[in-house]
Amino acid sequence: PAVIGRLAAGMGAGPLGRWDFANEILVDCRGGEFESASEARVLGGANAALLETDAGWELVQFVSAELVGPDQWRLSQLLRGQQGSVIGAAQAGARLVLLNGAAVRADVLPEEIGIALDWAAGAGEAMPVVFEDRDGAPWTVGHLRAEAAPGGWRVSWVRRGPDVAASWALPDAENTGRFAVEVDTGSGFSAPMDVDVPEAMIAAGAVSVRVAERGADLRLGQWVSIGLNAP
Repeated sequence: PAVIGRLAAGMGAGPLGRWDFANEILVDCRGGEFESASEARVLGGANAALLETDAGWELVQFVSAELVGPDQWRLSQLLRGQQGSVIGAAQAGARLVLLNGAAVRADVLPEEIGIALDWAAGAGEAMPVVFEDRDGAPWTVGHLRAEAAPGGWRVSWVRRGPDVAASWALPDAENTGRFAVEVDTGSGFSAPMDVDVPEAMIAAGAVSVRVAERGADLRLGQWVSIGLNAP
């Protein structure tokens, strides 16, 4: 069986792209075991787990695993928002699933995405579950920045995705794609404007802007927003 536990205490959102030393995962897991790993092993993919957060399922990794009570573990020195997942706060009672090979990907046909299917674990009772294919959605964009320009702002960003190599030894991926841009002038965000370059010119008077990548199936990834410091 997969190693599945529930958080004994809530945990806040953390940083992306660096170690999270501030947050710890305190998890109750009857019959399951966790083990520590070196930083090098974690950076190579070890000690990965799916954490149920307010923003959905976040892929986290941890260096230190310490047994602190009967069936209770403290996981610390975390990497957050791995593989394009969105970082979020987790509440006490949230589920944590260790990705140690026991949990396997569901075999779902493309036409079954978004449809309630009856699933049963072993001899358990069947329950309707909707497969959303979040793994197939675009990743959030990175390095969103805004620079003052004549007549407004120049907003730029960098595309992220599973096809963008993480190794510095490989060439940089092309920063191209299809993106949706929405502008807030103080009364809420406008209808999305599609662009096929990783930048957009925003007229003066806007207070914030947000960007999401649009996938080949036209689904949008998670929005990333930035304030424009407009008076």
